[in-house]
Amino acid sequence: MFYYARVRLLLASWVLLGPVLFAVLAIGQEAPAWEKTQTVASEPEYDDTFSGSVVVLAATKVTVSRSILGKPAEKRTFSIKPDTRVEGKLRVNAKVTIGFVTSDDGDIARLIVVRTAQKAAPNNKK
Repeated sequence: MFYYARVRLLLASWVLLGPVLFAVLAIGQEAPAWEKTQTVASEPEYDDTFSGSVVVLAATKVTVSRSILGKPAEKRTFSIKPDTRVEGKLRVNAKVTIGFVTSDDGDIARLIVVRTAQKAAPNNKK
């Protein structure tokens, strides 16, 4: 009888104090080195996105057009600043997704991702 009471007390103490112990250990740990490098190279902050094809490309501006079924084509022009991050080769007719912020000067691109065309898988039917 004494043994079971002791085991029950030990088990109850681990159940109650275990999460507290793990929380204290988790708070005290430093972030791993790979997480630190990811935060440095994180993607820039933006408020909204716009996807479509590039129709006009200049050094400081890009115009993107998109068409949605049942709606007229929509064109938007975004300013490109020195801190704008471009992923891929930006060119006319490229399909892009732009992360942007809206300011008094207009829409400012913060991130431009050029989507590459995926090649169709070879069809080996006989």
